[in-house]
Amino acid sequence: MSNWRDYLIQIILLLTRKRYITSLKHTHSFIQWKYGVKDIEINRLDYEFITEYEFWLKSVRRCNHNSAMKYIRNFRMIINGCIRRGWLSRDPFFGFKMSLKEVERIPLSAEDLQALANKEFSCERLGQVKDIFLFCCFIGFAYVDIKKLKRS
Repeated sequence: MSNWRDYLIQIILLLTRKRYITSLKHTHSFIQWKYGVKDIEINRLDYEFITEYEFWLKSVRRCNHNSAMKYIRNFRMIINGCIRRGWLSRDPFFGFKMSLKEVERIPLSAEDLQALANKEFSCERLGQVKDIFLFCCFIGFAYVDIKKLKRS
């Protein structure tokens, strides 16, 4: 990779891919749990499937509400593609409400940041991620701000 910006973009792409792979695994596990088969016909997807999938994520997988909603949001993006392609004639999400609950985040203390700065990782990649994270913390930039930076 030519620079740290390219490195950050690669990390984001890998995380996005991993997120969809995890969502796919959860969906397969749910289908096996609910129906006892490896796959079902796409036209069997309905509102009940979605609500039971939500229940399964929260109970069997023990996901918190926001994590369950994120997995369902990923699934919905796939379903929307199926609708656009004509593979589904109706939206199984019709009437399903997806909302995230507000989470109170506690900021890192100076001691927390120092402990992280002192942490040594055996993997060079994790050390780079740590450095970029600390850089963002100290200058108050979000990823989107870092992404916009240029060498000039």
